[in-house]
Amino acid sequence: MTATERVEALLARKVREERLQRSMTLAQLSRQCNVSVAMLSKIENARVSPPISTYAKLAKCFGIPLGKLFAEDATPPVSLVRKNERKQYTRFQGYTGEAIAYKKTNKKMEPFVLTYAPRGDHPPAYVHDNEELIFLLKGKLEFRYGNTKIVLAPGDCLYLDANIRHSARALNGKAAQALVVEV
Repeated sequence: MTATERVEALLARKVREERLQRSMTLAQLSRQCNVSVAMLSKIENARVSPPISTYAKLAKCFGIPLGKLFAEDATPPVSLVRKNERKQYTRFQGYTGEAIAYKKTNKKMEPFVLTYAPRGDHPPAYVHDNEELIFLLKGKLEFRYGNTKIVLAPGDCLYLDANIRHSARALNGKAAQALVVEV
């Protein structure tokens, strides 16, 4: 397969994927983008190499950057990380994290499972430039947010502006675990 044929095959696959993700027929895409059904069919079957302006029209109709159609390493729309595939790391002093969506690139949020070790004092407070959601899965957690103390029990959910100094510690001598999502 020549380089041109590989590019045409890639573009054919990408255009078809984008169209199908939107549950569109060729006729619907044709009307929306002002590209004939015959041309769209040829593009999706890698039988033609139209001008870049045609791909620009399609990208605009899909609401994506033109480069996404040409990117070989495009992120699949679904990313599955099995429990045994989670990547563990030490996030901050006293916190252990598990990345649960690390396979997905260009994310708009960063979800992870955080385990808070039992301790008598609070770890150093920290600040980061985003928002954070904490959903307590198990244990009991004392959360400090600025000068406020909040105790969380399983099922409690806290959504906060992470630009305020905050820290957390597990209570009752047992580890606590939470689903944390940073946006």
